[in-house]
Amino acid sequence: MPRIVLIAVDASPQLSAVIKAAADIATQCGGELHVVSVSDPARHWELGIANPTSVPFDVLDHDTVATLEASARQLAANGLPCRTHAPTGLAADEIARLATEISADLIVIGHRHLSWLGRLVDRSVGHDLLERAPCNVLIVAETPLIQPG
Repeated sequence: MPRIVLIAVDASPQLSAVIKAAADIATQCGGELHVVSVSDPARHWELGIANPTSVPFDVLDHDTVATLEASARQLAANGLPCRTHAPTGLAADEIARLATEISADLIVIGHRHLSWLGRLVDRSVGHDLLERAPCNVLIVAETPLIQPG
């Protein structure tokens, strides 16, 4: 059973499903929870900001803080305390670095179900993380692609 669980989140629609899955695991094993949301400065290029100023960084930082606060509230509602982390850099690299630093036994992330074209434009953090992670990675799909029955 994992003793230290690292939950990697962003403002995607999968946020609640990822937190719920990690909360279920932590409830069963009594593990320590850490939540990370990575600010990626390269996203400024995606947003069309050629010369980023502090204003766009503040907006992205605000989104990161809001995501971490929402995650911590959802966990606290289940009686689960957590530590939050907000590093800056490439998501997969920062998540793997933090997992190593805290000796995580499990990383929990979401799956966005991108199309093949979407994957060409937007790299899969999950795919990149599988190459770098120092521990097991649980990828949570909010809604399964194949419905039972």
